[in-house]
Amino acid sequence: MFIKGLIKLIADFILLVHFLLAFFITSGFFIIPIGYKFEWDWCKNLKIRTTHTIAILIVTAETVLGITCPLTSIENSFRGIYNSESFVTYWFREILYWNLSMELFLFVYSVCLIWTIAMWKLFPPKKH
Repeated sequence: MFIKGLIKLIADFILLVHFLLAFFITSGFFIIPIGYKFEWDWCKNLKIRTTHTIAILIVTAETVLGITCPLTSIENSFRGIYNSESFVTYWFREILYWNLSMELFLFVYSVCLIWTIAMWKLFPPKKH
């Protein structure tokens, strides 16, 4: 019983990390230009901007190559045959996983990647 609970806790933690990563990527598309306008220094931080760009590049590349996100694979492995979900897990899944075509995801991720690259020109980070 303890092991099942621990495995579920690990799966929930992986889902939380996945959700936070998706939130970081998605919010960056909006917060970087807004922060640039209001001169928030952290929005011009080269490390944050590089991390954001690499993250959306990886997501887009996974989609182009037809690769399942490793976080999804790891979480599913931990969940195994267990279908019971906590309230939080259910809603994270509803928000994070959409049952739409791969082509639509590829289009959206590609647009997001192009926007991320354009932000480097439109809202350049500070060079230290």
